[in-house]
Amino acid sequence: MNHSTYSYLQKWLHAVSMIIMVWLMSSGYYAALISRSVDVKGAISTFNVALATLFAPVFFFRMYLSFGQGYADVFRSGDAMRYAAFLVHNLMYLTTCVVIVSGFLMMNREIDMFGLFYLPVVITDLQLRGWISFSHTWGCCVLALLLVVHVAAVIKHQLAGKLILKGMFPKPFHVSTHQ
Repeated sequence: MNHSTYSYLQKWLHAVSMIIMVWLMSSGYYAALISRSVDVKGAISTFNVALATLFAPVFFFRMYLSFGQGYADVFRSGDAMRYAAFLVHNLMYLTTCVVIVSGFLMMNREIDMFGLFYLPVVITDLQLRGWISFSHTWGCCVLALLLVVHVAAVIKHQLAGKLILKGMFPKPFHVSTHQ
C-alpha cells in the first residue's frame, strides 16, 4: 500500500493504535505468562480491560477510515509482495476486531472504567464465555504473530532504503537519521 496517501488523521490513529496495542499485548502477556503476583495480574487486567474498552471505538474509526484505501491499486499491481502486505494488514484488522470484541464479551465481572463507571457483564453462560475466552487467547496469539511479521517487513523495507515509516506516522514520531 502507498503509505504516503495516508491522511494526517490516519497517521495519528496508526501511532495511537501502535502505542496502545504494544502496551496491551506486552503487559497482557507479562501478566499471563510471567508475573506470579495475583495483585499485579489483577491491576494489569483491570487497567487493560478499561483501556481496551476506550480504545475500541478509536480502532473501529481507524478501520472505517482505512477501509478500501489503496485496494484497487493492490489488485491491479499483480505484485505478490503487495498482495502479501494487503493480506497481513487485513488479517491484523480482522484479528484485532476478534480480540477486542472477545475481550469485552468474555468478562466475568463488571468492567471498571477507571473508577468513573462500570459496564455490566454481557455473557452469563459459562460455556459460551469459555469459548469466547478461548477465541480471545488464540486471537491474541495470531495477532502477536501478525504484528511480528508486520514489524519485520517494516524493518526489511527500512534497511532496503524505502523509508516507509515517514509515511506511516505523523511528524512528531519521525526520527532523523542524520547527525
